[in-house]
Amino acid sequence: MSNTCRMNARGSLMVSGQVVVKNAAGAVLYEGDKTWLCRCGQSGNKPFCDGTHKKVGFAHEGIAAPCATVELGAGPVTVTATANGPLHVTGPLTLVGADDKPAYCGTETWLCRCGQSANKPFCDGSHKKVGFTA
Repeated sequence: MSNTCRMNARGSLMVSGQVVVKNAAGAVLYEGDKTWLCRCGQSGNKPFCDGTHKKVGFAHEGIAAPCATVELGAGPVTVTATANGPLHVTGPLTLVGADDKPAYCGTETWLCRCGQSANKPFCDGSHKKVGFTA
């Protein structure tokens, strides 16, 4: 089973495959085959999506610069919600835009969860400037 993260237009990140989500202290918050993660920064259930993006008008269309696909090994993908910062993703993952084009294929990346990055879905450090807390 390959691990995929899909950017939903104006919404969440849907991660599927072998998925483990941890908090900054390393405690497992979720382990399973599919979950939705907040990328607007406003969820009341961070790091998970609770639909708040609809209320706050999160505007990112879920499209990023396409990349070439590469063959990735098997195994789980672990998403760690760092303290007051991005999602640190480790393990084989293909990130797909709302346009179905791959935007990332690899084994480690940092994804924005404050909703403010100028390089969505990737973190650019904006969480520090805006005082994101989670």
